[in-house]
Amino acid sequence: MSEKHKVIYDRESDQYYQRRRVGNQTIELGMNCTDWIEENKESWWNIFLTIYNKRKDAFTNMDKKVITGQNPFATFATARDMFYDVEAEVLKRELEYGHSNKVVIFCTWVDNRRRDAYYRVLNKHGYDWGKCSGGKCIMKTFTRDNLAKEIIEEDSK
Repeated sequence: MSEKHKVIYDRESDQYYQRRRVGNQTIELGMNCTDWIEENKESWWNIFLTIYNKRKDAFTNMDKKVITGQNPFATFATARDMFYDVEAEVLKRELEYGHSNKVVIFCTWVDNRRRDAYYRVLNKHGYDWGKCSGGKCIMKTFTRDNLAKEIIEEDSK
């Protein structure tokens, strides 16, 4: 991760995010802490992805207009790299620095088309179907033990 693509932590909203430009669009991908369970030292993080045009406000068009972009492959590759960066920062803070014993990262969706696309990507990284807040989601649970195993496996590759 270069300094130009640094993951930003917003303390006020307790979220990590990253913004990058692809063509005339801006991609913002991040994770925000939605729940903290003190007795278990467990935190739940929601993945969010926003793509918006250069001169348009993201929140104005969020539910009104689907923006896919002129270059979907570059957008996908960039968002995938951003996901790895943000996920690593969240896990470093929560597990390596001793803040949490268990971290759950989950993804919800607006429509079934997005659900299927998210599942195809996240399933390759160990995410699977689960339940959160009474609804279906795609999620993965990290603990100190399985994080240590993943780091060892990555180093051996």
